[in-house]
Amino acid sequence: MLNAPSQATDNRSLVRGLEILRAFKPGIDLLSNSELADRTGLPRSTVSRLTGTLVRSGFLQHDARLGGYRLHATLLGLAHAMRSGSHILTQALDPMQSVARQFRIDVGLALPDQDDMIYLDALRFGPRASLRKVVSGQRVPIALTSLGHAFMSSQSDDERQALLARLRERHARGWTAISQSVQRSIADVQTLGYCAVSWQPQVVSLATPLLFEDDPVHVLNVSLFTDQALDEVRQTLAPVIMRLKRTVLERVGRARLA
Repeated sequence: MLNAPSQATDNRSLVRGLEILRAFKPGIDLLSNSELADRTGLPRSTVSRLTGTLVRSGFLQHDARLGGYRLHATLLGLAHAMRSGSHILTQALDPMQSVARQFRIDVGLALPDQDDMIYLDALRFGPRASLRKVVSGQRVPIALTSLGHAFMSSQSDDERQALLARLRERHARGWTAISQSVQRSIADVQTLGYCAVSWQPQVVSLATPLLFEDDPVHVLNVSLFTDQALDEVRQTLAPVIMRLKRTVLERVGRARLA
């Protein structure tokens, strides 16, 4: 019992340290202690202590000239280890590549993290794929994407309501339209098995959740840069993504029995 307060303090420090690492996003390569404090909501004294620890442990790099911190390559090594160790991705990658090449579309597999979805892999085989810079590790917003909507369809009512409350704060200005889109997508997944969203100009994406007994929910998506209307693309790609889903689930099931 004497160790309980110390353990609670250690756990809190760990969580806060991880929040500091999460503050770094693509396009934000350098953050000062004050900027990290603003982004995390932590006291600057706490941030200063934690960034020092993260530098000493090799997760952050201090730039003395510019007075800020960058992520260290250590994190890239961890990301590679996570991705290469994903048995779901291992089973999904070959059929994903086959579908992407056959239909000349983009195919992705993603996991949720807080208010975003993170791509485990993103295969760009669409005829205009170069216009979309999507790579492994990239984040996209749950509130706006087919990936995020499909994930929300898999949540319990309580989990979904808690997430929606957070998303409403983040997307307050356009929340009415976003909320309506989310509800339509959830209804589509429940009835059709997938949802379709066009949240970027001329990009239509379909997504479907992969549910596992002992693993977190993963989400598959297929997308295309096109001038076609959403409903036209949906008719073409819906059978494709649902066949891909069945193939991946069957491969994962067989691998577990092997």
